[in-house]
Amino acid sequence: MTTAESKADASKLDLTLEGFGYRKVVLVLTGSAATQMMPFWLEWALEAAPETQFRIVMRDSASRFITRHSLETRLRARIQSDHWDDEIIAAHIDLAEWADLILIYPATLDYTSRLAHGISDSPSLLAALSTHARVCIAPSLPPRAMENQLVRDILEKLRKPKNFLVINPVPGPSESSAISDAWVPPAFPAVLRRLESERRLLVDLVTGVERQ
Repeated sequence: MTTAESKADASKLDLTLEGFGYRKVVLVLTGSAATQMMPFWLEWALEAAPETQFRIVMRDSASRFITRHSLETRLRARIQSDHWDDEIIAAHIDLAEWADLILIYPATLDYTSRLAHGISDSPSLLAALSTHARVCIAPSLPPRAMENQLVRDILEKLRKPKNFLVINPVPGPSESSAISDAWVPPAFPAVLRRLESERRLLVDLVTGVERQ
């Protein structure tokens, strides 16, 4: 699957981002075809949000659609595998304490289900389950998946933690079949705009500020 706009001319997309308050973003990439767009979106994000640091965690399944090199050349930093090594500080603790946002984009049904059921067999999953930071999940689902009550229950379960935000997928094409009714994440800029809007609302609630 791909994002709803991945095949569109970039000049036709809304690439605006009027401010982005998150400064330390862990971006988790999973094994969805939407991951193919991430070199482009990462380059855009680095320009649109220059004060934000991005750390990328790449699931093994994501390597079916993208190479580490294509991301590292843009980020100018190493991409982290979603495994534990012999580090001094455990990878999940490092991620959970460093980030003010953990963004899983795109989030496959496998990853989404693992997170919803508390399965913590990788650093990114355990970090998402143990952080105080905002955790945003942008699902990328197979055709007809949203018709299944179990899938809807999974997404609803992920909406319960106060620091979790689920970005509803939108209808889009499937790259792996002729079926057109897949569910794909909105384009990356739209997700960041939604996150910024939600962040400002939370700040206003805390400070008592009313925006015009």
